[in-house]
Amino acid sequence: MTEKKFSFGTNPSMREVPPGTEARFRFNGPVEIIDTEWGNKYSFPIVLLSHDSYDSLPIKCNWESKSQVAKELYVAYSVDPTDEFVKAYEKAEWQLTRFDTGAYWIDQL
Repeated sequence: MTEKKFSFGTNPSMREVPPGTEARFRFNGPVEIIDTEWGNKYSFPIVLLSHDSYDSLPIKCNWESKSQVAKELYVAYSVDPTDEFVKAYEKAEWQLTRFDTGAYWIDQL
């Protein structure tokens, strides 16, 4: 028989994606709106699969953002969800690209 293991604490926030690079991840739970010292942000629990600023992956963390793409994901998941989108959100791998201009784009892979 296996003994139950316990874990406590919070997942760290994902580091910013450097301009001109991308991060790949899977969503790991529902999106929330959180209050930070910089105002409200969308917080997505993720399993980070690739990111230029990390040496050891995968890692569970939260992607927190005020970006337009985060807002659009929040609306698609929480405000106006479709079964097709929710299934993709929960099962697919995603790539978040940050352009040299600082703008973000996300694609389901």
